[in-house]
Order: sequence, then structure tokens, then C-alpha cells
Amino acid sequence: MAIYHFSAQVISRGKGQSAVAAAAYRSGDRLMDERTGEEKFYHRDHQPDAMILAPSNSPDWVQDRERLWNEVEKSETRINSRLAREVNIALPRELTHDHQKELIRNYVQEQFVDQGMIADIAIHRDDKENPHAHVMLTTREMIAEGFGPKNRDWNKKELLEQWREEWANHANNALEKEGIQDRISHLSHEARGLEQLPTVHLGHIAHEMEKRGVQSERGNINRERQEHNALVVDLQKYREEKKALEQKLAHQKEQRQKVERYNTAAERVDLQKASNVLKAEPSLATIQKRYEQLDKWNERLNKNDSYIRWKSQTIREASEHFRWSNAAQTQIQEGEQRIESISWLNPLKLKENRIIKERAEQDISKAKERLQHHDGKLDYHREKLNFQTEAEFNQVKEQHETNRPGLIQKNQDARRYINAEKETLQKAEKALKNAFVRKTASYYPNRPEMRYMSFQTATRIDNLNKKQGKIIPVENIEQTLNQKRTEIQRLKGEIGRVDQNGSRLKRAEVYLKEYEKSQATVEKYENNPFLKGKMMVSKSAKREYEDAVTGRDSNKNLMQQEGVTGRDDFEKQVQSFTQMEAQIPEFKAQIQTHERGFGLLDAIIVGIQTAGREMTRQQQRQKKQIKGKKKSKQRYPEWEQEI
Repeated sequence: MAIYHFSAQVISRGKGQSAVAAAAYRSGDRLMDERTGEEKFYHRDHQPDAMILAPSNSPDWVQDRERLWNEVEKSETRINSRLAREVNIALPRELTHDHQKELIRNYVQEQFVDQGMIADIAIHRDDKENPHAHVMLTTREMIAEGFGPKNRDWNKKELLEQWREEWANHANNALEKEGIQDRISHLSHEARGLEQLPTVHLGHIAHEMEKRGVQSERGNINRERQEHNALVVDLQKYREEKKALEQKLAHQKEQRQKVERYNTAAERVDLQKASNVLKAEPSLATIQKRYEQLDKWNERLNKNDSYIRWKSQTIREASEHFRWSNAAQTQIQEGEQRIESISWLNPLKLKENRIIKERAEQDISKAKERLQHHDGKLDYHREKLNFQTEAEFNQVKEQHETNRPGLIQKNQDARRYINAEKETLQKAEKALKNAFVRKTASYYPNRPEMRYMSFQTATRIDNLNKKQGKIIPVENIEQTLNQKRTEIQRLKGEIGRVDQNGSRLKRAEVYLKEYEKSQATVEKYENNPFLKGKMMVSKSAKREYEDAVTGRDSNKNLMQQEGVTGRDDFEKQVQSFTQMEAQIPEFKAQIQTHERGFGLLDAIIVGIQTAGREMTRQQQRQKKQIKGKKKSKQRYPEWEQEI
């Protein structure tokens, strides 16, 4: 049964407490307390599920638990400072781990973070019967420079009452959403109207008697009612716990039966390992979500590696610039010493001394240029590595060289952990997909090949069945697919015939125009006596007439081949074609209707056919293995007997 527990306390330096130590204890992380110089770590058999929520205006570093609480410690200067507020909340054990996490996250975001607090949440599940969350809250508002003044409004008693009531509302909404009947209340037993008998007022006489150890009538009444109330509470608690236990056992049995029905023993082991990793029942959604988290973690590791390489390279560059700078300073000192050692009293060496001085000054000038160049280059490194002097740089370099192997090893260990967890999740993902395929195949006992189908095919079949609200036989899918394919082909054929008819009429129109043109020329000569006589004396007129006759007959023949006998017939066919052409949009709409869902059905049938081929290959391999074993027995019968 879901229980209500909500308590609040203050973490105070005056009590000898530390915010860093408290965060380390609750989160299970290893944290360095900069104020004391101590490393805080408390071993836990079950790693808490921890997260940090912060207002949108918070800097990125608040997500670093160690820095967050060290900054809190720095912001508090008094020896009795209140460092943080902590809220302890019992989580409904009827909810899954993911739903518990979602519930506490939403509640903390709404009640605390949206009001300006930073919340460090640690969910403890050491005791399966008592999952609970520790929520550490900052007491100061966040400003651009860091932590600002304390918000005294957060200390109001009525706000605490609001937090208590809202937790009950959030928890009950989550229980209702999951179809769980249990409810919790922040109210006292009296406010909730529990059937308990009220005690009577003793009065001063009875009180004095009870104080002296003398039982009074009123005292006896109270003792009887207190015993009754204890029995009522114990009985109610027993009933609630019994009901909760029965529901839990029934749920576990149902889940176990589902798993055992469609998963092999090895797959159940893989799923249990994944459950330990996910801290929840594995599902494809939770596994995918964890994949994304691991990928983001890996990206952070890549950034860490890049930063380590960048810092190493930058330190090498700075070392080189310091080497050149030191060499330049040495050259300047040597040049200055050469000038100082010149003896100008000997007039015989005056020319030689001038040459020595000139060369020394040139060396000094070049060395100063190199010194200025490399010192300018070092400005970048001073800014990036945060040092001013060469001594400070050497400290940075020494610290980096000391930390670098450990940082690299830490990243390598993290990657090994990521790879191992991904391998565990991949096996669980395969087990879940196999179970889904087997479950879907179980709906089709007469189609043994479906046990060999892919997860994608099983998903398509499941989506189709859900859409139709029933199990669709494969034969129905094939029949529907063939009907759609046949109707699509018919409609495309109709459109093709319309297109062909249009092309035919276009050709016929050309032939018809040429025919009519040639016929007009022939009639012009045959109906005009003058032109008839002209043909007797004029070769060009005769040729024009003969060409017209030839063209008329040829185009008439071509026109008839296209199915047109004349102008009237052509006009009738054009009118009929126009009516046919108007039906094309309707044909295309019908094609789109039939094509809708065609791809899904086709993919299902192709997937089942592929599964059939895979089943055949598996059976053939098994037959070969059996034949191989028989041959081995025939070849080595004595060995078989000895074995």
C-alpha cells in the first residue's frame, strides 16, 4: 500500500554538518570538501538514482555536484550558517522506477525549482519496500555572479504545508494515471475521519491520581480506548499491507509469466542483467533512452579527451616559448657583458672594440625581438592556462602532468563501462525483439515460417492488427494486396489507354488536315474546266494535280490506319476522348486510395516470404547436421561406444 511520508529539515554548520558531506552521502558520489580539504565518500550497495534540477538562469557549473555544494559552502561565512534545506519523501512503491523518477522530478521542478531553488535529488532503493527520495535545496537565490541573498519567504510555515499537500496531489495523480486504486493523504488521521474512539479529559483530580500510580475511572476509559484504537490501526494497516502484497505478487507473477512465455532461459538472464542496469523493467523505449544517455556520456568523454590533448599541447607550446624567451634573455645578458668588458683605454684596439660593441648590440637587438615575440605568444597561454609568471606556469604544468594519467585512466574506465553496459542492453534488446516476434507469430499457429520473421515485419503486422482491432489472417492480407495490385494495374491501364488514344487522335488529326488539303486541290482541278484543259498543256499543273491525288490517297490510308474515316468521325472521337480524359483525375484518386496501405501490406508479405526462405535454410542446415552425425557414427562406431 502507498504510504505518505514528507519531512523537512535544515542542514546547518552550527550542528557540525557539511553540505558537501550531505550531498556525498545522499548521492553516493565521491566529493572533495574544499573547506576542510577532505574527500567525502560513503559506500552504498545500491547506487542512488541522482539528478540535479536548476532554474533556467543558472550557470552550467551547477550540474557539477561537487562544485555546486562547495560554492554553497563558500557563500556561507557564519559558523552557524544554514547551508541547505532537505526534504525526505516516501515514493509510492506501486510505481515503476521510471514512474517514481518522473513523479519526483515533476514535483520538485514545480514546487522548488520553478520558485528559484536548485534541487539535488537522490532516490534510494536500498530497501525495496521503502523507496524514498532525499531532496537537498539551496537557500539562496541565483544571480549572475553566483549565489545571492537568502530568500526568507522559503522559510514560511504555510509554504511547507503547501509542499506537503502538493506531494499528495502529485503522487495520487501518478497512481491514478497507472490505474492503481491506492491513494495517500497529507492530513492527520483525525482530519481523515478514521474510526478511532476519542479519549476523555482526565481532569486535575484524575490526573493527580494517575500521576501517583493510582488508576482512575477516566484513566481506565482512556486506556481501553487507546487499546481499541491501536487494534483498529493495526488491523487497517494489516489489511492495507496484505492488499498491497497481493497486488505486488500478482503483478510480479503476471510479468514473470509474460517473460517466461516468449523468452528462453538465456534471454531471461540477459533481461535480468539489463534490469539491474536500468533500475527498472527493460523495454525497447527505456533501452533506447539509455542508449541516448550513454551516447551523451561518451560525447562528454570525447570532450574531456580533447581538452586533455589541448591542454597538453598548449603546455608544450608555452614551455617552448619560455625556452626561447630564456635563451633570448641569456643572449642579452651575454651581449651586455661583452660590452661592459671592453677596455677603451687601449687606442690600438679602438677599431676592434667598436666592432665588438656593434656586434654585441646587434645580438642584443635580435634577442630582444625574439623575447618580445615569444612573450607576446605567451599572452594567449597565460589567459588559457591561468598563470602570470614562469613559476606559476611550472606549477600548472606539474599539476597537469600529475593529473593527466588519472584523467585518461578515468575516461578509459568510463568507456569500458559504457561498452559493457551497451553490450548488456544490446542482448536485452535482442531478447525483447525475439519475444515480440514469437508473441506475434503465436497469433498465426498455422504459419510456422512466421517464427523466423524479422522484428520489423512483426512490428508491421502488430500495427496492422491494432489498426483493425483484430488479428488479420495472412491469407486476408495476401488477398487484399492482390486485389489492390489488380485494381491499381487496371486503373493505370485505363489511364494508359486514354493517353494512347490521345496520341492516336493527334496523329490522325495531322493526316486529316493533309488529306483535306490534298482533296481541296484535286476538287479544284476536277471541277474547273479551264484547269482541266491546263493540265493538258502544263506539266506543272499536271504534276500539282497528280501530287494532290497521291497525297490525298496516302493520308486517307494513314488516317484510316489510325481508325478515323473522315472529319465527322474524327469530331465524334474527339468528343468521346474528352469525356474519357475527364475521368483521369478520378482514376488517379482511386489509385492513391488503393496505394494507401499498399506499401505496408506488401512489406508484410515480402517479410513473411523472406521468413519462409529463412525457415527452409534453417531446416536444411539441421538436416545436414543430422546427416553429418549419422556418418560420424557409421565411421567411428567404436569411439561412439567408448564415449
